[in-house]
Amino acid sequence: MFNQLTKYLLHYRRVSLPSVGTIQLVQVPAQLNVADKTIQPPTFSAELKDDATVPDHQLAYLSAALRQDKDSVRQSLNDLGAALKERIEDEGFLWNGIGTIRRSGKIEMELPALEPLPAERVMRHDAEHMVLRGDQHMTSTEIAGLKEATPGKRRSIFVIIGWIVLVLSLLFIIFILYQGKFRIGASGSKQAPVGSVYLPVGSKSGVKPL
Repeated sequence: MFNQLTKYLLHYRRVSLPSVGTIQLVQVPAQLNVADKTIQPPTFSAELKDDATVPDHQLAYLSAALRQDKDSVRQSLNDLGAALKERIEDEGFLWNGIGTIRRSGKIEMELPALEPLPAERVMRHDAEHMVLRGDQHMTSTEIAGLKEATPGKRRSIFVIIGWIVLVLSLLFIIFILYQGKFRIGASGSKQAPVGSVYLPVGSKSGVKPL
């Protein structure tokens, strides 16, 4: 019957034994020990509750596995529980594949523990990983390339804008000159040159400028 009880416990994480109680396995996740640089592997801790009532599901499972009726299975469990209780209160009971059950103020189960694993920090250069950018999946290398290319694109845009402003300025100057609103001599002095004498219109004097 122990084989069937062990399978039931490992599969359903709990089993009830008359006169002993209900043993329940609780999974403990892996834990990182920063000081020792190790990872404690995931394991199970065992809790034993005082409730020794055997559920119908366990009776049906054992009855089908042992090919016995439920009353016979219940009587076998009662006898087994009474024998286990004496062993536990005396020197403890080793349950193969599960651990050791002892009496130390309360019934405890000691499960075999796995060895911790080293957890050294590994630095990987140029390691690629997938990144979701908008609705596109890109690698970290592609993202870095886009970031490096962005300043160059901005500079090229500023250069293009500068050339456009320069061309527009030249076109404006040409337009002003073409309309005749700008003359080179318009900005010169309008006073008569010193030493020159101008005659009235129609005068036939032969006086020449000094």
